[in-house]
Amino acid sequence: MQLTPQFIREQLHQERVVTRNVEYVCEHIESWWKNHDLCLSNHALKLQLISLLSLTLRGDDRYYFDNVGKHGISAVCFTGIFHTDDYYLALITHEALCELFHLRDIKYPYENHKALFLKPGAEKYRDWGNGYGEITPHSDDLYETQPTDLLALTVCRDKTRTPTQCFLAKNVTDHLDNSELHQLAQMTAVFRSGKNVRLSKNLERKLIQYDPTYGIQLHLDFRIDTEVGERMIATDPRDAGLIKNIRQGIPSWTPVYSAATTGTFFILANHKALHARPIINLNIGVAANQAQTTKFRETPRLLFRSKGPRHNLSLEQDYGNYL
Repeated sequence: MQLTPQFIREQLHQERVVTRNVEYVCEHIESWWKNHDLCLSNHALKLQLISLLSLTLRGDDRYYFDNVGKHGISAVCFTGIFHTDDYYLALITHEALCELFHLRDIKYPYENHKALFLKPGAEKYRDWGNGYGEITPHSDDLYETQPTDLLALTVCRDKTRTPTQCFLAKNVTDHLDNSELHQLAQMTAVFRSGKNVRLSKNLERKLIQYDPTYGIQLHLDFRIDTEVGERMIATDPRDAGLIKNIRQGIPSWTPVYSAATTGTFFILANHKALHARPIINLNIGVAANQAQTTKFRETPRLLFRSKGPRHNLSLEQDYGNYL
């Protein structure tokens, strides 16, 4: 597949973020949670909720379970799923919806990624999910060999009203001329881990690729980590100027915002759209104090996160002769 600038532009202009108000399921979920068996394991509760969601969500909303990253759907935001501010309910709901959206969460031994909230020292850091400062547009885990196809976030509470930002890939390509876009399509870069990981990892990737099922895939990370510096470094130093120019243009990009409200579930195709976050909407002194003393029940902003490959329930190709 020849990735011409025209083809890339045509593909990426079809992409969109879908927001669905599914508050009609809220009463069912709240009633189930109020009466659930306290002796059940998290896994059993997740299975119960999967069944409930499968029965109560309308077909036009269930459609998105199979289609994030396909048919021009870069991301999906479900709002109003539940109203009760309960971290346990938020976690079970998060895990159930991730299962329904085919997301297999990867737990790396060197990273605690499930809960996002202000952690000690948060006020000193930007480009860190548990920090106070802004997070620059990026895709997750580009330094990992395991694919991170999907990223999901569930809002338990957000008293700060600080939404997740989603940037469609056309924000990048629309600000490039054909010569620059051709250059970007030929480029590779080394992606480096940052403060989120308790060791140093890196991996070289092409910045733009094509997949027969999922179309154009972008690998971009414009974060500059407080400790390690740039997370994406052009393999060829002659390409560094283009990355710098794109980064400088970020303020002119147009974000789509997730809802910063209890009961929001946001899932995106990690190689179709970039995500980011503005500075936490708190006074920095208040944020520093919260980061020192906070618990899940007390923190002003608590989200649950999963990221990893899509579940693949197909038999390997080698089994074809036996079917």
